[in-house]
Amino acid sequence: MKNKIKNIFKGGLGQLTIPIIAILLLVIFNLIRDPSFFSIGITHNSDGNIVLAGNLISIINAASELAVLAMGMTLVTAACGGQDISVGAAAAIAGSAFVKILKSGNSISGFTVLAAFLVACIVAMLFASFNGTLVAVFKIQPMIATLILYTCGRSIAYWINGGATPTISSPIISAIGSFIPGIPVPTPVIIVIVVAIIFKLVFHFTSLELFTQSVGINGSAARLNGINSTWIKLLSFIILGLCVAVAGTIGVSRLGLINHETLLLDVEMDAILAVAIGGNNLGGGKFKISGSIIGAYVIHMLTITLYAMKVSSTDVKAYKAIVIIILVVIGSPVIKNAFMKFRHKLDALPVRKKMFVTLFSGIVALQIGLVSMGLCWLPVIYPSLFLAILGIALAVFALSMEKKVKKEQRDGTSRMAAIGKILGMAGFIASVIGLVAAIIITSTVWRKVIDSQSGSQNTNESGYTEMIDERSPIDYE
Repeated sequence: MKNKIKNIFKGGLGQLTIPIIAILLLVIFNLIRDPSFFSIGITHNSDGNIVLAGNLISIINAASELAVLAMGMTLVTAACGGQDISVGAAAAIAGSAFVKILKSGNSISGFTVLAAFLVACIVAMLFASFNGTLVAVFKIQPMIATLILYTCGRSIAYWINGGATPTISSPIISAIGSFIPGIPVPTPVIIVIVVAIIFKLVFHFTSLELFTQSVGINGSAARLNGINSTWIKLLSFIILGLCVAVAGTIGVSRLGLINHETLLLDVEMDAILAVAIGGNNLGGGKFKISGSIIGAYVIHMLTITLYAMKVSSTDVKAYKAIVIIILVVIGSPVIKNAFMKFRHKLDALPVRKKMFVTLFSGIVALQIGLVSMGLCWLPVIYPSLFLAILGIALAVFALSMEKKVKKEQRDGTSRMAAIGKILGMAGFIASVIGLVAAIIITSTVWRKVIDSQSGSQNTNESGYTEMIDERSPIDYE
């Protein structure tokens, strides 16, 4: 069993450490803050269909477009060592083409919707090919090359429909943007699963994943080995174009109209952040699509958590930026390399020094945990949160060091290491208690502050609705 777990980590799970930890921390925080945050209920929507409802459903539903775009952005990042900042504008173009075809006929049928989607895919792929040509053939930096479409893309979307914002009313379009009758899971979530499966099958039955990583790591070496790096880079943009068409179609179907100015506005930055949070190197090379998908859900879970805490819509972006900066910095190559060097130095230490490190870490972890618990009763909340997290980290470190000592000691673990293990476990328990208490007190303080502010609830509720409507309106009825 242990060997299987080790093989999983060697297979690349280590790259997912940061996004998995981030989403687990958000889950734990929300469960402590409000146990009902992840409650899922069954209700009827405005069409009378039985659907699933709740914050968790809202998160995975609202993040659908971002998750799809993050998959395509991951390929471009891995192959080209840069990012496409025009995906939002390109989605507006694809959405406009989708609506143009739908409005060209007298009625909207299944065939019309399919034809409109194919046209949207072709249009998005053509514009993506333009970006890819600038990057792969003319060797222009991806961010500079895609800046052209980022600047003029929404104007092109405006011209496609003659400056109008036509609405589309059809049960088929409503089903794509919300729920298929008889299926309680939101359709956009199903689309994300289908797209992820397609990526998985393509990587399994072709060498695209290997070639993309090879080109991203060293394009010259890949070329010498017979890989057409120009074509791989261009292909990555074309695949991103398909993802853009899917995201644009979902966005239009949610709204039931095309608004070239607001459709997936500012989604470019979130897509790049999702790739970064997913543990992928923004300079190209090895990548993991699953990490980018998790990154997309981390961003939306963080956003909805802040709105659920009644943080004003003007402050949400600032708080979100702080958290994302921390996650991206922790997952950066510099921090990873420093951590690996630190691990190698620890492994090279003599056994006696490892025993001392274990004992010292356990003592410090216990002291920090007790201080964290004490600060909660004062109450000094934010230092308590910080110390609790630090205490947990040190306790885990002490326990891991004790395991290393036990492996190297032929006659079993020494007393010093055993005492360090016990102290580390005690420090872990104390730190967890301090963390839970700090979160509960923080939540209580937030609620009292919110209740004392006159009229703040209405303002924040409108801000939450605005956030959902801006990217992905959801029918909560």
